[in-house]
Amino acid sequence: MDTPASALLDRLADRAWPALESEPLGSWTLRAAGGVTKRANSVLAIGEAPAIGETPAIGEAPAIGEAPAIGEAVDAAERWYSARGLPTVFQVSPSASAALAPELRRRGYRSGSATRILVAERAAVAATAPDAAAAITVATAPSSGWLDTWWAVDGRGGDAERRTVERILAGGPALYAWAGTAEAPDAVARLALVGEWGGLYAVATLPSARRRGLARALTAELAREAGEHGVGRLWLQVLADNSGAIALYESLGFVPASGYTYWESPQSGR
Repeated sequence: MDTPASALLDRLADRAWPALESEPLGSWTLRAAGGVTKRANSVLAIGEAPAIGETPAIGEAPAIGEAPAIGEAVDAAERWYSARGLPTVFQVSPSASAALAPELRRRGYRSGSATRILVAERAAVAATAPDAAAAITVATAPSSGWLDTWWAVDGRGGDAERRTVERILAGGPALYAWAGTAEAPDAVARLALVGEWGGLYAVATLPSARRRGLARALTAELAREAGEHGVGRLWLQVLADNSGAIALYESLGFVPASGYTYWESPQSGR
């Protein structure tokens, strides 16, 4: 498959894991969700920043032909997050201005959580389903125990944070898969549906159920089912240092396409 543009993948992911609050700042998007997950609480910094001189108010687009003003745009983002009691975090990918990372470095921002974006043809992933696959259920809503399993593996925080995640998950159409009983799944996964694309998220297996091929079976079954929803291509995001997960997804047909890092303000203390 042709490698999609980094900006396209960034926008797909923004729709697949939507913030509870967002505002445009020029071509950037400011996103917040009470601090729950960096994906939903960071600046999606696609393209150049608003113009030098008169930085547009949040929600206004810059005038065509004006030069970018990275420093003023970062100032505006910092004020927006400060007003919400949140640290300022930027998601920086190849679609960002080349001037952004140097500006953030000058301000003392710390970069981390390097992430790879992999893509695949849906049909190719679906074809990898093992002959004797585990019993997998796929539905358009999570089962009663779906979030319990995911939260037990990857959840961060208490009841308030969990309720925020529930709202994020409800922000767009998706397929939910689980292995085992609906009330207490051994493993779960989610495929966000964004037009002809499907985004794989929240793949989690309980420690007691690992090394049984459940993540592979869940991914392949979601890919198969997604064909009934008009999906032709898939993407996923995985931490760059998670070599085991990367090897699994590459064996399913995924290939590298883009990536990003998070840059976090020094005032955050996190």
